[in-house]
Amino acid sequence: MSGNISVTVWFDYSCPHCHRGLGWLDTLSGELPLIIDRRPYLLRPDAPLNALLAQDRITETRSLSQAESGRRPPLAPLGAQPAAEPFSSRSLSTVLVHEATAFAKDQGRDRDFYLVVAEEYWQRGADLGSIYTLRRSAIKIGLDWGTMWPTLESGHYRPWVMEEHRAAVERGVKVAPSYLIGGKMYAGGMGLDALRAALEEAGSA
Repeated sequence: MSGNISVTVWFDYSCPHCHRGLGWLDTLSGELPLIIDRRPYLLRPDAPLNALLAQDRITETRSLSQAESGRRPPLAPLGAQPAAEPFSSRSLSTVLVHEATAFAKDQGRDRDFYLVVAEEYWQRGADLGSIYTLRRSAIKIGLDWGTMWPTLESGHYRPWVMEEHRAAVERGVKVAPSYLIGGKMYAGGMGLDALRAALEEAGSA
């Protein structure tokens, strides 16, 4: 290998092929010197944007106040076991979770945040548009939710997410995942061996 291999991958959280591909990239990063740049690509760009409603603000404010006093409200009724949310109740838009990922990226924690959010979604059935999902994920990896919450509420990262999606489309990205490896674009789901071969080719160029 002549040096680090840069990989840009456009993904959406709700795409199983993206979930699989990013998992393989993570595995291959233990074998090859990869620099992975994860960028948002919205599978449902026309879905209604997540809105942090007034009730959400009230609930979150109370939650933060209780957390500061050492008490955190349960995410499920007392005595109940947390259950995976049905797919029908999940938010269609993934803009908000990509905004949260952008915040994590600015803290150098986007990989960690992606991994924990992906686990929430694919293993627990969590709603990616829920502030509770984002809060659990942020706290789990040590992000400052007290800073993250008002940043998300203000929509600070939303223009960036929408612009990244638009720029990807203009670049010719039509499906997720899409990979830019060694100047070559690879579109759609790739098997582990095909992905490894593309990376090794780029590394030997």
